[in-house]
Amino acid sequence: MNFIVGLLLTPYLIGHLGKSGYGVWALVGSLLGYYGLLRLGVGAGIMRYVPFYKGKNDLNAASQIVSTTMAMFLVVGLAILLISMLLAEPIAHFYKAGPELASLIRILGVAAAIECPQRILDACIRSHEHWVAANFVTIASAISRALGLAGCVYFGYGVVEMGYVVVAITLFSFVFAAFLFVRFCPDIRLHPSMVKLSHAQALLSFGILTTVITLAYTLTLQGHCLIIGKLISLETVAVYAIPVLLIRNIRQGLLAPARVFWPRFAYLDGKNRSEKIASLFLQGTRLTAMFASGVMLIVFVVGPSFIGMWMKGKGDFTAAYPVLLLLAAGYLVEGSQAIAPFLLGGTGRQRINAMLAGAEGLIGFGLSIILTWKLGLIGVALGFVIAIVLMRGIACPWYICHVLHTSLLRYYTGKLVRPWLVLGILTLFSYAMGISELIDGWLALISTAMITVIVYLFCTYLFLIRPDERRNFKNYIGKKIGQLNVG
Repeated sequence: MNFIVGLLLTPYLIGHLGKSGYGVWALVGSLLGYYGLLRLGVGAGIMRYVPFYKGKNDLNAASQIVSTTMAMFLVVGLAILLISMLLAEPIAHFYKAGPELASLIRILGVAAAIECPQRILDACIRSHEHWVAANFVTIASAISRALGLAGCVYFGYGVVEMGYVVVAITLFSFVFAAFLFVRFCPDIRLHPSMVKLSHAQALLSFGILTTVITLAYTLTLQGHCLIIGKLISLETVAVYAIPVLLIRNIRQGLLAPARVFWPRFAYLDGKNRSEKIASLFLQGTRLTAMFASGVMLIVFVVGPSFIGMWMKGKGDFTAAYPVLLLLAAGYLVEGSQAIAPFLLGGTGRQRINAMLAGAEGLIGFGLSIILTWKLGLIGVALGFVIAIVLMRGIACPWYICHVLHTSLLRYYTGKLVRPWLVLGILTLFSYAMGISELIDGWLALISTAMITVIVYLFCTYLFLIRPDERRNFKNYIGKKIGQLNVG
């Protein structure tokens, strides 16, 4: 939903705010990403410990975990609010921006503070595997935010008023999440007496590791905007923000199906079901690799044409095309193995997860700074791709294969190589045929995307699906046709 909203809203905002105005909005969004570090990653501990203790049938400990985390996040929210008020002016001065940037930092700091306790409620709902309810809050918030921001721009308001809209929507999300928490988590009790120092220490230990992971991702896509804003220009931030917006939302779409495995892995870990964990991971990875390859095929075939038509009349965004393709290549590696970090986190191996993510963030951020001097925007994206291939493509799979007692070669050939091979062949075929040159309008683009999906699904059925899965699929279709004939 955020992806769709972004597609519809971004060109509208750029058209009314201009590149400079949208650059300010994107820059503040990148800066606010660092507030996640102040949350210390403690909220992620809920996804580990609540289902873990439920697996052990210890609901009292699960309630203590949630109560302790809520108390900690209320303190963090106050800290975020204070930092926003104190640092708004120095940050605006550093980027040589006016009071508008400082005001926006203060206002969105309020929203970030309110979001802290809301995140705890959301994580608790998801830890109970009520994903539909939690996603409903996310969807409702995204739609409300889009309508509010569009309304601000339509009536001639600027980024400051847009910030007030974000605060109102965040407050709405908190109230909505609180209602669903009461409805779907009746076994969890929130009370000051259940705040325990021992659980706080465990959560902090887990959360610090999660913070390293958050920092790694902040130092990649979000951090890149800060590099570009300082080394190139704010207008270039707007250009880079376009492919980043697309890839970030695509990444969320790739991770969303895999995220449901986190509480399940934690629950199975509480039950001591290691064989079930291994089987679930390997089967899930094969499916996520097929899904990620299909999504990235669409990006490779129609992505540049989409940006050209999406931003038509808003300026020259040609420089965003190669950036999009490079970032897509990097996220193909990560998205195909989207379950890996949830396996590590869900089974208590967050330290390894943090080491890998930290190395990825530092390598990517450092390379991006160096390569930006030489290659501009291309260098920023290339630094990211190199880092993610090294960490997510080699180091992380090697460790997981060691834990699961299988070879890295067997893992790649059995789960990843074939979907990537199909993707590569179809991509090369589309370029050889000059398909992108035939896209001259939205109808042609949509038609090309749909044909690409159909071709990929056909190839998936022939080359990627196992024979027993094909038989089950045929039996299912035959059964449904039989039911229709009877009806």
